[in-house]
Amino acid sequence: MKIKFTILCSALLVFIESGLRAQNFGATLNCVTNPPDFSKLTYEEANKATYSETRRKTCPEYTANLVNQIRYGKLSNDNKVLAIFLLGELRPSDTNSLEVFIEDIDFKASRFDEPAAFPRWGLYPAEEALMYKVGKPAVNPILNHLPSETNELRRQLMCDVLKQVLRDK
Repeated sequence: MKIKFTILCSALLVFIESGLRAQNFGATLNCVTNPPDFSKLTYEEANKATYSETRRKTCPEYTANLVNQIRYGKLSNDNKVLAIFLLGELRPSDTNSLEVFIEDIDFKASRFDEPAAFPRWGLYPAEEALMYKVGKPAVNPILNHLPSETNELRRQLMCDVLKQVLRDK
């Protein structure tokens, strides 16, 4: 009995250690749990990270961690644009993500992509993410916000999202 207990404890210890070594990866899902820390990156580093992150398999907590950075991180305007763009690329439909897009619907980008055939974002990146990446899951949260929204620009941007999303229906 004592030997079985010792073997069981040893196996458990090995399992725990291997999980700790995985650090940024979901132990059982082989996916990334943490986005880059946009507050510690230069714009150029954050831009490169955004490109590479869209090709990685992400765990559900990745989105929550990215939302927390957008909401509570001390991000430069440029890096916040990249974080919002990255969140849009994940095409989230969870409440937290949709709420952060709506909270930042009137957040203006101060930097745009170099001239390209298809720029990644325009003046209001959260609005565009709702329109072109999230789509229909954004309708009900926006409809819930509209009656109490007093800012005219925010109301207009929300209505623009609804028009675009419902037109594509």
